[in-house]
Order: sequence, then C-alpha cells, then structure tokens
Amino acid sequence: MFIRKITIPPVFAVVLLLSVYFSYPEQFGAVWHMIGGIVFLAILPVLAYPLQKYIPGYKDKGRDGQRSLAMIFSFAGYLLGTLVAFLFQAPVIVKIIYLEYLFCGISMLVFNKVFKLKASGHACGVIGPVLMMAYFKLYIPAAVCALFAIPVFIASVHTKRHTMMQLLGGSVIPLVMLVLVHFIMGC
Repeated sequence: MFIRKITIPPVFAVVLLLSVYFSYPEQFGAVWHMIGGIVFLAILPVLAYPLQKYIPGYKDKGRDGQRSLAMIFSFAGYLLGTLVAFLFQAPVIVKIIYLEYLFCGISMLVFNKVFKLKASGHACGVIGPVLMMAYFKLYIPAAVCALFAIPVFIASVHTKRHTMMQLLGGSVIPLVMLVLVHFIMGC
C-alpha cells in the first residue's frame, strides 16, 4: 500500500514537467508554464483527497468516493490547463502534455463511468508520463520512472485494487492518446 501512496500520478506529472522543462527550456518557454503545469496536473488533482471530507455526496463514501472525486478534480485540472495553454499560446511541447492528460482523462472517465470497465487510473498516471518522456527523448528519466511501474503494478494486484487487465487497460490508454495527440499536433 505504501508504494501506491508515494507513486500517485501527480508525482509523475511533476517529474515529467521538470524533466521536460530542464531538458528543453527554450521549447518549454517561460517558467510560469511549468508552474501552471504543476498546479493543473498535480496540485488540483491532489486537492480531492483533503477536500473530500467537506464535499457533500463524497464525504461519506470512503475510498470509492475519494477515487471518484480525484478523477473529477484531475479532469478539471486537465481541462483548465489545456484551455489556458491554448488561450495563452503556450509552446507546442506544453500543449502536447496538456492534450495527452486531457485525452487520457476523457478516456478514463468514459471507460470507468460510462462503460464500467475500470481501467486503472494509477497505471495511466504512471505509464503516461513515462511514454511522454520517451516521446520527448528523455530516456533516462523515462527508464527510472518505468522502474516504479513494476512495484506499482505488483502492489495494485496484491492489495486487490486492480486486476492485471485493469492495469493493462490503464497503460494502453496513454499510448493510444499519445499517438492521437501526435497526429493532431502535426508533429
């Protein structure tokens, strides 16, 4: 359980943003793009956990309510971040990151809430940044983060949070969405 707590998806979002920012400062643009990314992709999603106890309809739902609220807060952050990036003409590399998160968020909501397939958000939030780092040719941070995927998957199965199929589903979503983003952005 400890490994799942220290490897929450927002941690990987911060690693992704810092890796890209420091590796490609000229393509990433101003520091406020990185700070905005941390707010929209990490801080806002994490706020779901402490705020759960104050939000009617979620405060008495335990872990399931916490996960549902985290998905909503995450999607709100991804959507707001994407809107800000496009409205304020963020660099392409920043738009790619936001679109990947937004499309993954939409896919997770559709799979989990509409089709009730329960793809793993944890797997999506770990594998997505790994794939993006590899996409941006940041192979060393991608490899280091990929090493964390193994204990996350083992812990998820061991604690019965997810089956291997749910983890696989959560891992495939960011790959498919990155291909889609690649074509949309004309990269």
